Amino acid sequence: MTIKISPTSLYQTTAVTTKPASRNGTPAAATATPAPAQPDSSTKVDLSPVARDLTSPENDVNLERVQAIRQALADGTLNINPARIAEGILQDALDILN
Repeated sequence: MTIKISPTSLYQTTAVTTKPASRNGTPAAATATPAPAQPDSSTKVDLSPVARDLTSPENDVNLERVQAIRQALADGTLNINPARIAEGILQDALDILN
């Protein structure tokens, strides 16, 4: 199952109204009225510090490094340094807390 979202469908909402029951007690049919909404050009978006950091160009993936690691894994020549990994995890945790 695939769901396709077009840019215009993001801003459209549907209002559903229900009429009161008729005299014989049966409910009246519900009607759907599209309520198109246009994005406001004056809308201001303020990113959190974490989101700004994630969009930084410094966070781009070094594809050459990734390929070198994949090749080293395939060749069985990758040297894994658990102490360096632990230091990196701890440093990331400290960066998040500060």
